[in-house]
Amino acid sequence: MIEPHGGRLVDKVVGDKYADQLRNEVGSGPRIDLSVSQYQDAINIATGRFSPIDGYLTQNDFLKVVHDMTLENGVTWPLPITLDVDSTVAEDLTPGEKALLRSPAEEPIGVIAVEEVYKHNKDDTVEYVFGTADQDHPGVANYLNQEDFLVGGPIYLFDEHRYNSRDLLPAESRVLFSHRDWETVAGFQTRNAPHRAHEYIQKSALEQADGLLIQPKLGDKKVDDYRDDTILGAYETLIEEYYREGMVALSVFPSQMRYAGPREAIFDAIVRKNQGCTHFVVGRDHAGVGDYYHEFGAQRIFDDIADIGIEPLFYDYAFYCHSCDGMTSEKICPHTSEEQVHPSGSRIRSLIGEGEQPSTKMMRPEVASYVMNVDEPFVTEDAPVGGVQ
Repeated sequence: MIEPHGGRLVDKVVGDKYADQLRNEVGSGPRIDLSVSQYQDAINIATGRFSPIDGYLTQNDFLKVVHDMTLENGVTWPLPITLDVDSTVAEDLTPGEKALLRSPAEEPIGVIAVEEVYKHNKDDTVEYVFGTADQDHPGVANYLNQEDFLVGGPIYLFDEHRYNSRDLLPAESRVLFSHRDWETVAGFQTRNAPHRAHEYIQKSALEQADGLLIQPKLGDKKVDDYRDDTILGAYETLIEEYYREGMVALSVFPSQMRYAGPREAIFDAIVRKNQGCTHFVVGRDHAGVGDYYHEFGAQRIFDDIADIGIEPLFYDYAFYCHSCDGMTSEKICPHTSEEQVHPSGSRIRSLIGEGEQPSTKMMRPEVASYVMNVDEPFVTEDAPVGGVQ
């Protein structure tokens, strides 16, 4: 089984006895109410999905990640995992003491051992992390909307938390892969309902691995992205109809979309490494948005960083070709663009939004029917992404 990133799977979920001790220590002291995204990060830290990180980043780690894509100890880590608070909360926090963490439902879920409270230069950070300060970029806008103070220190959760019933924690996925005798596992990241190009790439990856982990990223997304429940239901439909039994594991990655392009591709690969994957699929414009990144920048970045211990699988454009009479890719198809039907995610969402079923050359009919029968398939200002269960 592949080693977790940094060599050890972090486990910051404490037993009942220590949880009671922590509750007594924090008493009526300061508390921090977590947003959904902060709560997701807490789950991911405590259950090892973000190994080797064991808490929200302190200032030295934060600066190293932003500027060098490594932690202070030299381990590759591309995105800052931070806990932002306003000035009122910051004033109540004392390094060396603990603060209570509360879920979005205002339930006490754990504590943070405060090591530092520090200000961050948001304008500088977005330039490095996103490569732009343009506030039309949704990741930039979200980051600039953070509070001015960051709290760093290890966390401890009182209980094991899951984003929903499909949340297969890293320790569990590793047991599952071992039980199924999967020595090699390809991880697939998505924020969309599956179309034919996704299926083609996934099955191509399965030709190189014993099993496939399909793990949609569920959490805060921009308007017009698919809602969480839509993505999961669509994948359940595809797997049931078009995959051999026992070849695919469907889980979730509870995390906001940061739209950080190449950096997020490295981040997503590390997460799948911690889940137990040996390979990770990197397609066109991974975690990109608009025209902010080169369409294959997310693949090229793997050549620019130290080996992170998981093998990236690079894929070109996939599409249906009338002359080939099937799904293929730019790498192997000799025919002209007039013969090609590209299953564009934005085009499919537009068709569904207009009540028109996408062509079977773009999306499996069972999947399209499922999505079209969902009352609110897409994120809107009024329709939430999904929910913590």
